[in-house]
Amino acid sequence: MRKFLIAFSVLFFPLASLAQNIAGGADLPRESVETRTVVRLLDGDLAKMKTAAETLVEADVPFVVERVPQEGDSPEMKSLLAYIKWKNNLLTRKMEVPSGIKVVDVRPGEEAALIKRIASQGWKVLLPAGWIRIIEEENRQYSGLTYYVSADGDDAADGLSPATAWKTLDKVNKAILGFGDKILFRRGDVFRGHLEPKSGRISDPIVYGAFGEGDKPVIEPSYDASSPHAWKEVQKGIWCCEQPSNDELGNIILDHGESGCAWKVDRRDQISKDLHFCWVREDNAVYMKSPVNPGERFSSIELAEKQHVISQARCHDVVYDGLWLRYGAAHGIGGSRVKRIVIRNCDVSWIGGSSLYFDNAGRGVRYGNGIEFWSRASDILVENCRIWECWDAGITNQSNVDEVVQKNIIYRGNEIWNCEYSYEYWQQGEGAKTENIVFENNICRNAGSGWGHLQRWNPNAAHLMFYDTTADTKEFIIRGNTFTRAEDYCIRLFNAWYPSISMHDNVWDLQGSVLCLYHGRPTSNLKHKNPDHLDTVHRDDHEEIQSEAIEKPCVLKGRNALKKMKSLFNFD
Repeated sequence: MRKFLIAFSVLFFPLASLAQNIAGGADLPRESVETRTVVRLLDGDLAKMKTAAETLVEADVPFVVERVPQEGDSPEMKSLLAYIKWKNNLLTRKMEVPSGIKVVDVRPGEEAALIKRIASQGWKVLLPAGWIRIIEEENRQYSGLTYYVSADGDDAADGLSPATAWKTLDKVNKAILGFGDKILFRRGDVFRGHLEPKSGRISDPIVYGAFGEGDKPVIEPSYDASSPHAWKEVQKGIWCCEQPSNDELGNIILDHGESGCAWKVDRRDQISKDLHFCWVREDNAVYMKSPVNPGERFSSIELAEKQHVISQARCHDVVYDGLWLRYGAAHGIGGSRVKRIVIRNCDVSWIGGSSLYFDNAGRGVRYGNGIEFWSRASDILVENCRIWECWDAGITNQSNVDEVVQKNIIYRGNEIWNCEYSYEYWQQGEGAKTENIVFENNICRNAGSGWGHLQRWNPNAAHLMFYDTTADTKEFIIRGNTFTRAEDYCIRLFNAWYPSISMHDNVWDLQGSVLCLYHGRPTSNLKHKNPDHLDTVHRDDHEEIQSEAIEKPCVLKGRNALKKMKSLFNFD
């Protein structure tokens, strides 16, 4: 049974009583404790759902549908979902935001009784978190101010000059910015935490940049465990560090990468070799094997948490310029449904390593891209950036969501090295489209020479990793790049969407690498919509992957590899 979410803030009655009385029609008792209740409308007959939606709108009761259209939905259902989402975004200006949340189910046809109780019992309407940004944007104006942030600043100051700079990312994230505002971080400073950018508008973007002289300002959401006092020996050669992390620790970077990083295992009983480590959720602690106290052994120890350094979901009209993003165990920059984003002159390093999910055997499948655009993305420019030491891709746009469009995305003049993939692309999903993607004049070196290659369950390095793509794809251009050496392949092409690729004027400095591995898979009716589910044996099993092939798989290497690739795939 599919479900919709309709959200309210409810005062003075507990969940059990509310659920019982909505069903039974009894008066609702009052309580002294304020709660927030999400009323979940169960999926049902389209006509009844339409009536329920229209009745709630007519009564000025705000609600939101969290569910997106799904495969098999009728056009009428998709239209209804679009109507609900659009209509209720207009009703949010006067809402208040309480705390706490509980869930109550209600069926279509019960909305009249629900509305009556809202009126009689004085419910306050919840402002769903997703609407807060909408209201902020509706109430914002152009201001064009410049705010400064420095390590010795003061969050109580106005931030409008270097002398009155703010101090923390928390202050930056909570600030209500006007269109055209700039947030400038002082060069040479380190700011702990992650960045939650605000959206600008066309021609008036929000800019996150740098001021002063010296190295790029650093944003890092990691925890500093460099002090010997942070570690205690819990058994011979096993050291424990308790940290106030909110989520899994995915990597431990030693001496800012000069001594590499530690080796993650899934369970504490798997710690067997020097620098093996495991994060134990129940203890909220990390355990690592070392013959001596790690804080005495290394001058710097950074514990990277499962978090994007910049989390930009649903953002638009944003510029990032001259920042250094590092030590995030999810993505460097990540988020879906973005548009008009510019990322230039930024450094992104030591990214990824946390678990995306655990398989049936309890093994963690890890992830982490330097710069990722997931799901809807349009009008993007990434230029003159340096990206290195990422678990997965340095740069990627990808999706498996129905009806998604990715278009007008340009990556140019970037330098990418020691990532498992320099650039990764794939898109699946019913009705998905990709248009005008350009990867040009980039320098890509040593794919698979990074920290994660040996730790992966499926080491499969490639400069260009093209997983299965079923989206309607056109104007996909790879040109003018230099690709130097890869541990496994320079190009890995899974299925037969290659007629959509225009590839020319690239330099291939193979240095013994395999130029291309092509699996020859179909462009429709694939078993899997996720690259990490392509095989069932939890390894990079070529035979199983190629079992669906509709064209002859091939490996292109040696002196004539480039000539063969141009002939087979019609690349210039």
